[in-house]
Amino acid sequence: MIYRTILLSLFTGLFLLAASTASAQTAPTKDEEKRAKEIVKAKAVADQVRLAEAKALRSDTKADARVAEANAKEAKRIDKEASYAAKQAKRAARMEAKAQRNRVEADKQAKKAAKATNKSNNN
Repeated sequence: MIYRTILLSLFTGLFLLAASTASAQTAPTKDEEKRAKEIVKAKAVADQVRLAEAKALRSDTKADARVAEANAKEAKRIDKEASYAAKQAKRAARMEAKAQRNRVEADKQAKKAAKATNKSNNN
């Protein structure tokens, strides 16, 4: 029984000692308050710098987007022109082939006419 009371009072005393030192240490000193304020100011300045950089990046990105859009529009126009030129070249090739066939046919007709003329002159 005596041991219980002694142990209980000993543990209570140790607990109170630990609690009192812990609460005494939580009060900030002037230096700690000054450091905390400096840290807050530094964070605020860093936030402002990051915000300014983000704004600059946003404007640069917008400018790049406008340039990319203009380049895409120009590329689309060039692609349309190339497609049209390819169609025209295909059409010209078909017309040239047709003209070549017509020349061959005309040559055949001319040979036939020459033969007929020769034959009629010989008779």
